[in-house]
Amino acid sequence: MKEKATKILQNHDFTIVNLVKLIRMKLYLVIVTIVIFMIIGFIYFLTTPPSFVTTSVLLVEAQNSSSPSGLGSLAQAAGISVGGNDNQLATLDPSLYPLILTSKPFLEELMYSKLKSELYEDSVTYFKYMVETRPQNSIYKVLRRPSTLYSAPLKVDDSQIKEEIGKKRIQYDPFEQYALIQIGKRILANSEGRLLTITTEMPEAELSYAFSHLVENLLIEYATKYLLEKQEAQVEYLNAQYLKSEKGFKDAQSALATFRERNQGLYLESMKAIEQNLNAEYNLKFELFRTIAQELELAKIKLNSQKPIFSSIEPAYIANSPSSPKLYLNLGFAIALGFVFGLILIFAVYAREYFLIHQGENS
Repeated sequence: MKEKATKILQNHDFTIVNLVKLIRMKLYLVIVTIVIFMIIGFIYFLTTPPSFVTTSVLLVEAQNSSSPSGLGSLAQAAGISVGGNDNQLATLDPSLYPLILTSKPFLEELMYSKLKSELYEDSVTYFKYMVETRPQNSIYKVLRRPSTLYSAPLKVDDSQIKEEIGKKRIQYDPFEQYALIQIGKRILANSEGRLLTITTEMPEAELSYAFSHLVENLLIEYATKYLLEKQEAQVEYLNAQYLKSEKGFKDAQSALATFRERNQGLYLESMKAIEQNLNAEYNLKFELFRTIAQELELAKIKLNSQKPIFSSIEPAYIANSPSSPKLYLNLGFAIALGFVFGLILIFAVYAREYFLIHQGENS
């Protein structure tokens, strides 16, 4: 066999048949390489924590004001013009939701939210969970931080975490940065038209389900906040003006009533002039009060109409089995990789023999 291989290499006889013969002569190298890669794949399977995936699909609806209905109809019946009959009310573009889900403020609020895990008796924050458990491949963790082999398990005190929530941050410490990255990796959002698909991943089935609901609820809160912030400020301003105009109207009404009660039966021109002035002031205050009241009701209607609507098309469910790692998939990938590397190893061996044979001839 060795003589045949030497003869093929010496004569440069690299036909397809001869190449197949050369591979068959060193086939044991392919088998050994495949076995080694299968062992590596099996070890990777054993040292990788399970991952449970939860998927939900939301329909992001846009309200249309082309025809008056609900509060809009009541407003028009009361003489309030709602306007904008041909305009669609403002909603966030669904393509923006994936950006919100990966933003630092959003991830920070997730990081400081509480969870119930099988590994802890009481609820802990995602920050504590991610930093202490580090749900990654064990070999990768050791290679990245060899000190974990002999150091004590890291403990995080999250009792003072609430103090950080809501603060404007310009920097995160290394542990926070690690937790933010890990949480961000476990959220995948995809928008197609008005459909928003949210996929979450966690090492525990119930934890992944709870995490999915938390992400959905927080996303709805953020979307509502973004859309309604300006309109809420308008409602607050009009409400303050409404209270002022109401007081002014009641004061003018009381002043006019008091004057008429005290001056009944008197027809002096000076009294008539005073009454006319009080009556004009009353009418002015009333019109101002009525106008601001209408504007306030219109602003409240618009505020209610602009709330984003999320309809659940495919709700989240608790996964029955982990999505990864998968033993057969790992072994199949290891076999394919081992086969390729085995062929490369055979080529390297024959290339070395070819080089030695022709080097001897030249010398």
